[in-house]
Amino acid sequence: SEIPAEEIKKRRDFRKTTTFTIDPADAKDFDDALSIQWLKNGNFEIGVHIADVTHYLQENSQLDQEGFKRATSVYLVDRTVPMLPERLSNELCSLRPEEEKLTFSAVFEIDREANIINQWFGKTVIKSDRRFTYEEAQERIEQKEGDYSKELLQLNELALKLKMNRFVRGAINFETAEVKFDLDENGKPLKVIPKERKDAHKLIEEFMLLANKRVAEYVHEMKSGKNRNTFVYRTHDFPDPDKIKAFSVFAQKFGYTLKVDAQTLAASINKLVDTIEGKPEQNVLQTLAIRAMAKAKYTTKEDGHFGLAFEHYTHFTSPIRRYPDVMVHRLLFHYLNKGKSPDKEEYEEKCLHS
Repeated sequence: SEIPAEEIKKRRDFRKTTTFTIDPADAKDFDDALSIQWLKNGNFEIGVHIADVTHYLQENSQLDQEGFKRATSVYLVDRTVPMLPERLSNELCSLRPEEEKLTFSAVFEIDREANIINQWFGKTVIKSDRRFTYEEAQERIEQKEGDYSKELLQLNELALKLKMNRFVRGAINFETAEVKFDLDENGKPLKVIPKERKDAHKLIEEFMLLANKRVAEYVHEMKSGKNRNTFVYRTHDFPDPDKIKAFSVFAQKFGYTLKVDAQTLAASINKLVDTIEGKPEQNVLQTLAIRAMAKAKYTTKEDGHFGLAFEHYTHFTSPIRRYPDVMVHRLLFHYLNKGKSPDKEEYEEKCLHS
């Protein structure tokens, strides 16, 4: 559990930089943290710091093999079946406040309009100043006061611009209703509580999307043509035309017209989602729209992500609970150290298993 001084020397030090986590109230595995610094040129340095699971998870060890077999943590109503032992997921790798932690980071210089001016990827060490729940962070954003309210308001302002830029490029705005259950001591459900997604949730989401997107683009652009480095992408195909047509016919029964051609489908779905908000048919139409979509998957193929409107996308931000993120960390670190591209077919099999 002690971090050796020589390990810290190898890393970029963020321990004195304002850093915090924002997670659900009942979370125990904090695998991402955000840091913010105001730069002299008027821009911001935003760090997306992810638990450095691969530092502890030795490749091909028994622990690694078991994590690969499980592929992901499983979240049930009243418990989590973790991908990694709790000693790792809830203690050593969890970015708990006031503790020095090893991280793998994507650091961005961002201007006031949320344009990315510079970026850096590498191993870091952090010390989180504060563990926020979503509700606490939301309170700071709404009331504009409280500890770290200045930082949260600035991050939220940038996140809203990042989100707007995504939608301008053609991302689809699905907002599905999630619920949580209140249970008694015997596990009997007492009530069902809808989860509200507010700015604090979306703030975290935008910076995670940014890190995932930029890591994928960075590795993709390292080499060109047939020599591209093997990498684990998260891809999302254009939906099946028959499913979209069937959904379009169903939406028409409620008086909504959907344009189903490739160029206008995303914009048409977004318009529909906006129009049905708050109406009785919202839930059924949103659910059916999502079911008409293709399923996202892990692959070494360099296809894009239709739903997010990203040319290249990966999963870098949750290695505590998803094995593909562990593979992404290993590959990115390998390439940062000028390593050669490993066998693509071997990684495609691993993607398929995950």
